[in-house]
Amino acid sequence: PVASIKDMNYCEHKRDGKPSLNDLNDNVLLEIIAAVIQSSPVTERKSRFFDNQDSQKTPFRKFSEVKNGIASPLSLIPRPRLLGPLLALSMTNRRLRHLAAPAIYKSIRIGKDEDWCDALRKIDSIAKCEAVRVHAKNFTMELSIGRTPLEELEGGFNYKGPEPPERLAPELLDTLSSVTKLKNLTLIIPDYHTDIFRTIFEASSASFQSLRTLVLGPHMDWLIAKCPNVEVISTCGWRWLHSAGNCKYNHQHSADLIEAAGKAKRLRHIEIYDSLSEARLKDVYQAVAGIESLAIPLARYQNGIETLLPTLSRFGNLKTLALAHAADLKVGFNPPYCDAAYFGPNGPFFGPDGQMIRKNVEKKRVGAGERVAQMAFAMLPELEELWLGDSSRATVVRTDFDNEVSWIHTPRLKPYRDCWDLWED
Repeated sequence: PVASIKDMNYCEHKRDGKPSLNDLNDNVLLEIIAAVIQSSPVTERKSRFFDNQDSQKTPFRKFSEVKNGIASPLSLIPRPRLLGPLLALSMTNRRLRHLAAPAIYKSIRIGKDEDWCDALRKIDSIAKCEAVRVHAKNFTMELSIGRTPLEELEGGFNYKGPEPPERLAPELLDTLSSVTKLKNLTLIIPDYHTDIFRTIFEASSASFQSLRTLVLGPHMDWLIAKCPNVEVISTCGWRWLHSAGNCKYNHQHSADLIEAAGKAKRLRHIEIYDSLSEARLKDVYQAVAGIESLAIPLARYQNGIETLLPTLSRFGNLKTLALAHAADLKVGFNPPYCDAAYFGPNGPFFGPDGQMIRKNVEKKRVGAGERVAQMAFAMLPELEELWLGDSSRATVVRTDFDNEVSWIHTPRLKPYRDCWDLWED
């Protein structure tokens, strides 16, 4: 941004008689910071919940954004930007560094490629950084510490991998408690070691009053009780489906999460990535009947979406509903699942014949989605927004005579396969 003379506060000392950053007032510096953030590259990591003031929206990602105070599942997900350019610029000026701190320290992540010691080292660094404690709003700890083939061979199936350091759980608790503005927490740790963290957290009287959004791994349902003001609860997708704990086959961890969510008094949105049966969906209703938004993209639709709609219609306040792709809802839309089906005699997948085949499939998908929408909006009188997978969003205008449904469709750029497309990232 170009600053006018009126926006500058000239001081007596200038470098070579030219204005410097110190000559600009805070409003102009904030404009510079916003411009640097906007021009920074977007990360490839697709995360669930972030504030969208300093992020770019990429159409039809998989998870959720909080829009107008209500989480819209499977909606436009803002992806955090790489802040290296802003960090480098902030090092050149003390005032600029102070003004850029909220953006630089807003999101903290301990990634899945790190081991226990890496996580502990980062947590120790966070504990020493006052800027993190003051400005951080998003905290992600997603560890995937698995077994090597040699460990499996030597330890057998029951080998749980290395134990976390004794200091890790207490240090994590102290760090989270010290972040005063924490709003969004993603906590995913190896299944076999969740009891260690549970013991430490439940023995403490600490609670996270400011936290609004929780994204949890398997067997982390006990954390909900520590977040009395939580409004959004989501599970972690692929890791939730492939839990390695004792409930590997009966998915008891989903039942535990539903039960714990029922005690969250302010809950408005829940997102469960599990093959929920009709009976389990009734359990969801019993626990959180008053929610405004529900995402069940992997529910069991073997008998068609019609079998689940009666239970869904009992959610009296439900305004947003996210289901699976239309191809999984048993409504007469069965697209080819093999790449070869989209290769015509004169062109590959993206060639002329392949494009024609894809257009025909897309037309049928739109028709199937329309049928699902008419059923859903007819049976759920309070429903305002319907998502089918990550590429179709329907809204409704209700009249005395009919429901006028409008759509936003994003054509898929590859063949339909199955629900595992959701976890490719």
